[in-house]
Amino acid sequence: MTRSPRPFLALPFLVFVLGAMEMDSLRACAASPTDAIPQGQRTDAFRRLLHVLGFQPIGNFTALKARPSESLLIVLGDPSCLSNAFGVGELRSYVESGGAVLIATDKPTLGPAGAQLSRLAGVTVTGEMLVCAPVKPDDIYFGEPCCPFVLPFTEAMGLKATSNVLGLLTTLAGVGNRPSLFRSPQPERGELRRVASNAPSRLALNSDSWWLPSGIYRLAELPNHCLDAASPLRRTPSRSPPILRIGAPARPLPTAPPLFAVGGTVGKGRALVLADHSLFINRMILPSDTDNLEFAANCLHWLRGGASTPTEALRALNESKNLESLTGQRTKVLFWDDGRIRSDLNVPSVKVPVKPSMAMEPAIVAAVDKTIANLEERDAFNRALLDRLDDWAGGRHRLLRYVVYVLTFAMCLLLGYRFLWRGRYRGDFAVPAPVDGVEPRRTSLSYLDQRRRSLLRSGNVWETAHLLAREFFDSVGFSPRGSSPPHPRIVDGGWRRRWRLRRLCARWWRLARGDAPVVVTPQSLRRWLRELDELKSAAANGTLRLT
Repeated sequence: MTRSPRPFLALPFLVFVLGAMEMDSLRACAASPTDAIPQGQRTDAFRRLLHVLGFQPIGNFTALKARPSESLLIVLGDPSCLSNAFGVGELRSYVESGGAVLIATDKPTLGPAGAQLSRLAGVTVTGEMLVCAPVKPDDIYFGEPCCPFVLPFTEAMGLKATSNVLGLLTTLAGVGNRPSLFRSPQPERGELRRVASNAPSRLALNSDSWWLPSGIYRLAELPNHCLDAASPLRRTPSRSPPILRIGAPARPLPTAPPLFAVGGTVGKGRALVLADHSLFINRMILPSDTDNLEFAANCLHWLRGGASTPTEALRALNESKNLESLTGQRTKVLFWDDGRIRSDLNVPSVKVPVKPSMAMEPAIVAAVDKTIANLEERDAFNRALLDRLDDWAGGRHRLLRYVVYVLTFAMCLLLGYRFLWRGRYRGDFAVPAPVDGVEPRRTSLSYLDQRRRSLLRSGNVWETAHLLAREFFDSVGFSPRGSSPPHPRIVDGGWRRRWRLRRLCARWWRLARGDAPVVVTPQSLRRWLRELDELKSAAANGTLRLT
């Protein structure tokens, strides 16, 4: 009777579970007080994790390359060692011979170091500092835009999540060696969702290829709304495989999320490249509300050579050295920590308070201020705006043409109003309009009454209002025949009443002078009379005086 292999599926996670038992102590570790680097920026907890997993330190690169199948190279921060210790193609040869490398940096990989990284994984680090804009609380840690959460790629993303055509076929077939870095030690939690970065950069694919090398996969990305802090007007570009549709019109591809991590098997070895080394410092690993420590343990377990999937576990059970195949055969590590080789992995555990505040470091703030000042001196914002206009259909020339069209149309409207509308023929309202084609009839009414009835029929009683206005100004001792308008003085009342009396006085003065005749309907005459009564009352009680 054959036993079911189901109980052995949990063996690949044995080492990780044992390491998780010491995570509380790891989150409380600290280095010696003599270290000049601030405590939050040190890698004490990460070195302690290496010690817990049984790694032995290597002191030089010669010993590292002597037995590749038993060694691991970790590069955090400064990537200069890739060009100083490895010749052309040596890094890839080291991995193909059975070695493993973890390269995590947010600094630009230029020159020989970039060439080594490009040959190994098909990517380079751009060196940009990405921040979340607009700020979304669910995508950042502790409310800091410079600390976005790292998101795993999912198999449901199809062509975008694969590394090449061969990787797509292996993904569809359910095989392959794509690492599972977001596995949680607690199955009920699912994947790790709070892996926080700290001022990360991004990975850029080689300019001569849309695909990663064989065996390398896209593993993680940053939120889609992450922008370069030095150029906030332009979204960080990210290349994605082209999607061709026969017969469909050409459309610009949408901007993909910034690529953060790639990795996979290269020959007999394993490689992992991340666009941020601050993910492994104390201030990001020690807080209990992040999953950075669990993520670091997953990375080290996979790079060690341990089985990370049920398929690898079943394959390891059939080998002669089952335990070594499950936990990994690489037990020696060369830890390059931002320009220096670290051999002190057994960091003592000391209880220290971890501040929950994640305020931006002064160095980051100073760097951002200096970058913004340099951009303003080079007029980079205006040039970025012009480049954005050039990205539109037709570019800035089309926009300039539309502006000329709008200004020309507005000028035509202005000239038409000035010379056509205002210069049209209009009758003089000051002279009564004659009644044509009507023979005068004999009536007993006086001429004054007939005139008033004629005005009512025409719908314009401006003449009556004009006479009333002249009588008002004559009554207050100010003749409307003068050349200058009166200056009202209001000696009582608030600002609103003073403003209203000045406005009414100016309106009735224009009506009395008759220099700009207006149409006064019988219905609006009632309002005019109420205003005239208000002026008369103000003049009678001494509130209004005309000078």
